[in-house]
Amino acid sequence: MEHRPMRRQDRQLSLEEAWAILKDNDYGILAVTGDEGWPYAVPMNYFIRNGEIYLHCAQEGHKLDAIARDERVCFTVVAQHDLIPSQITTVYKSTVVFGRAALVDDQKEKRILLAALVDDLGEVSPEIKAKYIQSKQAKTALVKITPQHITAKANQKYIPVTQRM
Repeated sequence: MEHRPMRRQDRQLSLEEAWAILKDNDYGILAVTGDEGWPYAVPMNYFIRNGEIYLHCAQEGHKLDAIARDERVCFTVVAQHDLIPSQITTVYKSTVVFGRAALVDDQKEKRILLAALVDDLGEVSPEIKAKYIQSKQAKTALVKITPQHITAKANQKYIPVTQRM
């Protein structure tokens, strides 16, 4: 896939900064091609392991049906969004990932990844962690996104509105 260059290249961040945004956050929007070609975007928690993005969800539903039809996805994380009403602008930082999604089927890998999920998103005792993994492994799907193209963009300072007119 040929990717479009970012229109505002003056705001483009490096690949390292894009990964930093992904690693420093835990909430993003997964976009898939839904039923009858309609876009479907859903907010989801995520975690990163070995350069891949992992999402957890129920074992059936709209997003999994969409991924089964078309593995191509887009995942967006907004790390900062501060509206500056008096200047008619926003200070922001975000990352967009184009990738291919697949279900994690191997049960050993799934158990290891569920443990990583608990480590990244939870703060529980080892006993609760073990019980959680045991109770959720059979009921939880894990989606792995393998990034194909990543961009990040930021507007960390602004030109006053009076200078932009």
